Amino acid sequence: MKRKNGTGRPHIEAPCTDTLADGKQREMQIHAEAAEKATDDDRRFFEDHPNRTYRVRLLSQAERAQFEILDGVMKPLAEAPIAFAAIKQIAPFVRSRVVVFGPLGAVGQPLTDEQARGIWEGYADRHPWVREQEAKILAAMRQHGAQVFPEGRNA
Repeated sequence: MKRKNGTGRPHIEAPCTDTLADGKQREMQIHAEAAEKATDDDRRFFEDHPNRTYRVRLLSQAERAQFEILDGVMKPLAEAPIAFAAIKQIAPFVRSRVVVFGPLGAVGQPLTDEQARGIWEGYADRHPWVREQEAKILAAMRQHGAQVFPEGRNA
């Protein structure tokens, strides 16, 4: 289901729900509004920091619930028990998000773009689908004439 978000642009309320069974679609929708608050915060972060491409923040409870509906219960390691969202702004208003785990001591520690990039790239190195997804998104955007960042920005 699409609706207008605070920016006036269409927004899909819950990710990936078109391929889920009805029960899981309802579960995703229960958390959609709260999860959207976190993604709206990401949008504001990148608007306020236009030279940033990466961000790492605590994963919200609603986001965690949605990820667990899609992928099952998260199993962090003892040395990295805290779930974080690592976000990459691929192009203006286009962001990709993955879940990474870190130590309790990392909570509240601001990261530079370079530090957040290191976390993102480390995850992408271990999970090839991340780069494949980004390449597909950029190709589709270019095909439709959408604005993408200069080549060096996404590297």
